Amino acid sequence: MVLLKWKSYIAAITFTAISLAASKSALAVSLYSVTDLGNLTGEAYSYATDINDSGEVAINSLDSSFFYSNGSLQKISPLPGDNVLAVSGINNLGQVVGNSISKTDSDNNVFIYSDGITQNTGLKGIPYAINDSGEVVGGTNGGGIFPKLTFPYGAAFLYKNGTTTIINSNLNENYVAYGINNLSQVVGIFGSSGRAFLSNNGIITNLGTLPGDRYSQANDINDSGQVVGSSGLTGVNDTQAFLYSSSTGLQDLGRLSPTDLFSTGLGINNLGQVVGFSGTNNNFFAADGNGLRAFLYSDNTLYDLNDLIAPSSEGGFTLTAASAINNNGQIVGRGAVNGELHAFLLTPISSISVAEPTSGIPILSFGAGVILFAAFKRKPHSKSAAIQQRS
Repeated sequence: MVLLKWKSYIAAITFTAISLAASKSALAVSLYSVTDLGNLTGEAYSYATDINDSGEVAINSLDSSFFYSNGSLQKISPLPGDNVLAVSGINNLGQVVGNSISKTDSDNNVFIYSDGITQNTGLKGIPYAINDSGEVVGGTNGGGIFPKLTFPYGAAFLYKNGTTTIINSNLNENYVAYGINNLSQVVGIFGSSGRAFLSNNGIITNLGTLPGDRYSQANDINDSGQVVGSSGLTGVNDTQAFLYSSSTGLQDLGRLSPTDLFSTGLGINNLGQVVGFSGTNNNFFAADGNGLRAFLYSDNTLYDLNDLIAPSSEGGFTLTAASAINNNGQIVGRGAVNGELHAFLLTPISSISVAEPTSGIPILSFGAGVILFAAFKRKPHSKSAAIQQRS
């Protein structure tokens, strides 16, 4: 599961109905139907941050946050006294994690939403993900549960049932946790220059960077310990999406087009399928598409998700970024449609053989404002309210 953060983003896959049916060099992938979740919010701006295996989705708009289930939306209320909020992650119990803030305050208050109730954790910080045990990870500067403590450089936390653990191995460096799996393995970023880390049973591993790079960020981890994120020289407009495992190390997933300037991996499921985005402009919230395309990495191939939409279900969408993918292959994110930015849900409707991209680059071998999520560049822990994302 995944969620809140931000700045890092193979030739475009184009094929016709004929090539879908007749290709001799083919891979089995799905076509998808598109559900416009933004139409349900009734707002011109929305984006989906996470999805669980039941197809329930966490959604943000400019003014509100929502829980989507079985075709309907529930509006999530901020904590008492707060009036701005954002949600980031959802687990298989339908628990949604997020944070809210008062316009007259500067502290982000971490909450867990479940069954129509928004519960205050007492923690000040930005949460990014929640696993099926209800463990929440994110970043904090202290306060709340830590009334006498401050972490001037920022601390990564793990919260469960009123108990909070600081993940940092060094309080003199900034740590932020962006993802957690059901084995309580945590990933994120640490250090002034930015390095992806994996924390397992209290042992922190520096995942390093792709060859020649100096910056990396880990955004999500599945139950097999596979990690996705991005690596680059600076983490700003120059990153490459990566997939990590203990057996292979960091693998470069490339970019959708040779002209793209960056790519980043945001979500991964237990099948090892990765979603994210690739593009030429880091304004991934632009309502005109702005040179961004959502991708799916599956079976050692990087696909433009726009090329996998069933013709009967296009609806004028340009899918600009994919945030998360569940174990049934459903994908959520954001897309440009009719001059607006809408949250979307993709659902597999068929498994077919499609032409393998002939010009695609084969696989070779890094939030901010909670309104939440991935901006492609190092996300310093922000004290401004709800609205963030990992990148």
